[in-house]
Amino acid sequence: MKNLLMTCLLQILAASAALLLSMWWVPGFRVQWPGFVATVLVVVLAQALMTPLTNWAAKRYAPAFLGGTGLVAALLALVIASTIPAGISNTGIGNWILSALILWVASAAGTAVAQVLASRRGGSPDQAAGRA
Repeated sequence: MKNLLMTCLLQILAASAALLLSMWWVPGFRVQWPGFVATVLVVVLAQALMTPLTNWAAKRYAPAFLGGTGLVAALLALVIASTIPAGISNTGIGNWILSALILWVASAAGTAVAQVLASRRGGSPDQAAGRA
């Protein structure tokens, strides 16, 4: 249970960092401060739900694209988060892809940190990812 909470916290921190980095590095990417917390939570939840779905779809229909499913899940999470009032706005397909790439890298880093911390605490990597 502690590993799951730690993983959730790290994913929230990673998504927050990714949104801030996207705001600073990606022209046209805007985060409205009143909706920042809601946007972060929607991004984390949407990404958690979209990742297994995109993995399943890739395994079934396009196994060659299995490695890119996390990036697709990040992009879908950003699109879903953009529908929230006072959330994020983005312009241009290149900006969407770049902000999804930043979110994907930050999420992967958060997952890696959670797995390392869980292994040091005696938990399994599956427990750290919330799969146990």
